[in-house]
Amino acid sequence: MAQPPQPAGVPGPADRIDAAEVPTAAATPAGLSVPERRDPSRTLLRSFLRSKAGVLSLVVLLGIVVVSLLAGQVAPYDPGQLNPAKSLLKPVWAGGSSDHLLGTDELGRDLLSRLIFGARTALALAFGAATISAVVGTVLGLVGGMNRRWIGPVVDWLCDVQLAFPNIVLALVVITSQGNSISSLLVVLSIFGWVHFARVVRSAVLTLRQADFVLAARGSGGSTLSITFQHILPNVMSSVLVLWTFAVATVLLLVSGLSFLGLGVQPPASDWGQLFASGRAFLIQNPWYAFMPAVAITVTVLCATVLGRTLRTTLNPRTR
Repeated sequence: MAQPPQPAGVPGPADRIDAAEVPTAAATPAGLSVPERRDPSRTLLRSFLRSKAGVLSLVVLLGIVVVSLLAGQVAPYDPGQLNPAKSLLKPVWAGGSSDHLLGTDELGRDLLSRLIFGARTALALAFGAATISAVVGTVLGLVGGMNRRWIGPVVDWLCDVQLAFPNIVLALVVITSQGNSISSLLVVLSIFGWVHFARVVRSAVLTLRQADFVLAARGSGGSTLSITFQHILPNVMSSVLVLWTFAVATVLLLVSGLSFLGLGVQPPASDWGQLFASGRAFLIQNPWYAFMPAVAITVTVLCATVLGRTLRTTLNPRTR
């Protein structure tokens, strides 16, 4: 059957052009270029690299972590090797022996070796407790933010109780009942920090659950579990990462403080707080004994804090 003639100016079936075949430049006005799509990960990396303090802090922290992990290969002496004839030697730059770069303690043990092995204990407790606090606080914040009927108020009540209870009293109760083991210290230090993660995550969830992309996912039939892990959790991980870096610095100070008071790591194990407490009694004979652990604590905490501030600026789209 013959096709009816097409009116003038109206394209027929043979004249139709698929939209996918139209070149992009044809739809772009002359002199204008289509903006190149940027990779978000590269943008974040470039923003982070602009901060020299943040990069330096990350390098120093990674160096300390690597040295602590390789303590058995890096340390020049066994940290428990006694040599009373060489007790309280000063560092090399203060006129001490070249065999002991940072000097020795009251029992003749090499101070550099004890600092390296003490870093392993201190950082293990700091990273472990901060990670446990982050996991527990994030889970409670997610559950409390998604369920506002009764779980949310319960999470808020637990946070209020934790903040109202003195941390040092809680530490004394746990350590007195369970002892000064590493597991007891992890429990105590983890209890100190989960509240901040829970409150920040719950506040973020209460805001994100009203966002357009979450409402669209819910309207398309998405379950609460899938929405939580696919849409809300990725958007709160940046805040969790920033809080985690600050938690590492806070827990390291708490570990050192408890060890300084005799409630932390017990001999023969050692950490920086214990070394600082031991060197306090010999400030006149060898002030470097107490100074070196204090410098190690200060540098590590400062680097973790600067790194956290840099990440907060980098991951925040407004400041970036």
